[in-house]
Amino acid sequence: MEALSEGYTKRDTNIAKAAAVILLLIHHLYMGVAPAPIDLLHTYPPLTVATLSKVCVALFVVLSGYGLTVSFARKGEKPGRFTLRHTLGLMRPYWLVFALFALLGIFFARPEFAPWAVYGTGLRGFANACAEFFALRPLLGTPTYNQTWWYMEAALALYLTFPLLHWGVKKAPYLVLPVTAVPLVLYLFLGNNVWDTCREIYWFFPFCAGILLAQRDLLSKFAAFAHKRRWTAIGLTALAVVLTALIRSQVGLAFDTFFAVAILLFLRCTLSLIPYLGTAFAYLGRHSGNIFMLHSFIYCYFTSQHWFVKLLWSPDLLVVFLALPALLALSLACSEVIERGRALVSRLWRF
Repeated sequence: MEALSEGYTKRDTNIAKAAAVILLLIHHLYMGVAPAPIDLLHTYPPLTVATLSKVCVALFVVLSGYGLTVSFARKGEKPGRFTLRHTLGLMRPYWLVFALFALLGIFFARPEFAPWAVYGTGLRGFANACAEFFALRPLLGTPTYNQTWWYMEAALALYLTFPLLHWGVKKAPYLVLPVTAVPLVLYLFLGNNVWDTCREIYWFFPFCAGILLAQRDLLSKFAAFAHKRRWTAIGLTALAVVLTALIRSQVGLAFDTFFAVAILLFLRCTLSLIPYLGTAFAYLGRHSGNIFMLHSFIYCYFTSQHWFVKLLWSPDLLVVFLALPALLALSLACSEVIERGRALVSRLWRF
C-alpha cells in the first residue's frame, strides 16, 4: 500500500467520482427502481444493488458542495465572480456533449430518439432544444433528448445558490441543514418512491452537507485519523457502509446523504491506498462528468442499444453482468476522444 497523506486530496475526490459513476451505470443498466422498503430476502439481488446505487447522485452532490467550498476558500474570489466562473465550468462540457451527440443523433439515434423526433420541428422544436441546452428542461416541462440530463438543472441551481448556502451553513448550520432536509423528509412520509426526485429541491441537503464537511475540514480530519489508525478506520467505515445501506434500503432516498458520506470515508481509507487500482480509479474519475452526460446514448438512445439488449436479456447471469464493463469501456473511450479533441482545438486556437 502507498503512504496515506494526511488530507483529502484531489486524487481522493476523483476516486470517489469514479465509484459514483460506476454506481450510476449500475443504477441505469439494471433498472434500480425497487421501492422502499426493499424486501432484502426476496427481492432479486441485482435489483436491490441497482436501487441502492442511486446513492451515486448524493455522492456527486456532496462532492460538488465540498469541492466548491474548498476552491472558494483557496481562490479568495468575490462570490459573484466565483459563481460565474464555476457555473460556466459546469455548463461548457455539457454544451459540448449536447452539440456533439445532437449531431451524432442525426445518423445513429434510434428513430424515436432522433433530435427532431424528441424536440419537434419548427420554432417549437428550436425552443425545446434551447430549454435543454440551458438545462431548464425539468423546470419548463419540455421534452428531453437524454433523461439523465435532469441532473444539470439541479447542479445549475446548486451552483447559482452556492454563495448563499455557503454563508448560511457557515453562520447557522443547525438551521440551514434541517431546512434543506425538509423536502426529503416530506418525500419519505408523504410520497416515498412516488414523487419525481429528478429536481433540485431534493439535493440541497447533500450539497449543504458537502459544504459543511469542507468548512469544518472533516474529511481531512478523518484522513489524519485513518493515517494513524488505518485498520480501525477501515473497520468502522465498512460497518458504516453496511449499516447505512441497510437503513437506506428501508427508508429510501431520504437517507442517501448519510450513505454517501459513509462511502466517501470508506473509499478514503481503502481504495485511496491501493497504488495501481487507486490511480486507475482517479483516472476514471477525471472522466466521470463526460461519462455521466453521454453513457445513456450508448446503451439506450442510439442504435448500439441492440448490443446491450442482448447482454441484459441473456439467461446467463455472467453475460448480464458483462453489460457494465462494456458500457464503462465504451463511455470512457468516447470521453477520451472528446477530451483529446478539445485539447487539440485548444492548442490550435493558441497557435
